Amino acid sequence: MPVARVAVSGLGSIGRQHVDVLLGRPGVQVVAFDPDPELRERATDRGVEHTVDDFGALLDLRPDALVIAAPDRFHLPQLEAATSRGVPTLVEKPLAPTTAEAAAAAPRIRATGTPVLVGYVLRHRPVVRAVRSALLDGLIGTPTSFQVMLGAYTTITAAVSRFATPEPDRLYRDYSHEWDYLRWFFGPVARCLAVARTVTGVPHVEEPNVVDGLLVHTGGVTGAFHLDYVEPRGTRTIHVLGTGGSLLADVGRGTLTLRRAGDDFDRTQSFTEPPAAALGRQLDHLLEVAAGTAAPVVGLDDGLAALAVSDALRQSAATGDWTDLEPDRS
Repeated sequence: MPVARVAVSGLGSIGRQHVDVLLGRPGVQVVAFDPDPELRERATDRGVEHTVDDFGALLDLRPDALVIAAPDRFHLPQLEAATSRGVPTLVEKPLAPTTAEAAAAAPRIRATGTPVLVGYVLRHRPVVRAVRSALLDGLIGTPTSFQVMLGAYTTITAAVSRFATPEPDRLYRDYSHEWDYLRWFFGPVARCLAVARTVTGVPHVEEPNVVDGLLVHTGGVTGAFHLDYVEPRGTRTIHVLGTGGSLLADVGRGTLTLRRAGDDFDRTQSFTEPPAAALGRQLDHLLEVAAGTAAPVVGLDDGLAALAVSDALRQSAATGDWTDLEPDRS
């Protein structure tokens, strides 16, 4: 079997997850970059073939594919550098600190012709795929509205290094997963409204750490969302109402319940799997894209669209008014 050399930029909590999954793949050699010598030493102990202290040196190793899991501010410059050298790249979200920065760089990235994947790993979760299939198959009729909820204080405890540096408004971008899969389900977002607040009483306080709001999609579906960095145990649910029933997905537990008109009982399916399984599928997909046997499931345009919703919600919360989004032409 040919050996694929995969580079990982950033050896914090997310980067280490990528490394661990890749090391378990036969025929994959892992190389890595991080400026922290202690993290590089730990990576070597885990089985990483070679580590470097400079991103340019990582690209000089001529990897077949790259994962960018560095701090957010490095995502876009590293992506531009990698694609300019023809390295197929999976970049963790968000693409950039702002939509304007990402949109300015996008034409240059596209011009290289290099495949780009954006790390919206929920698209690789069977329960989320099952929601989309149920909607496409009309199992609840025509979708009319939704409610999504995410409580994620556990993210802070799991990624201590990421949250060591204060960064206002992180919640909008960290959980842009929601904006990505909702667009996948219902099409682009046309308008949004958000209310944000900061609550105390938890050991680590993000600003804000609670955001609630409304989304209006171009196809007419409307819905409400809740995000927080408060709930200790973590929750992620998707509830969709349609003209012929409703569905409720508990993403954390991996269950999907259908309640259809005319049925006397609910139908529940289980898609439970190990926590790293979806990340494994995402990385396998990266290897397929790098080999030229698949096109990106979540690409540059998807990353731009999710970032645009994040910025629009942040603007809405700041102004207290609805924010209209530019038409999504992807």
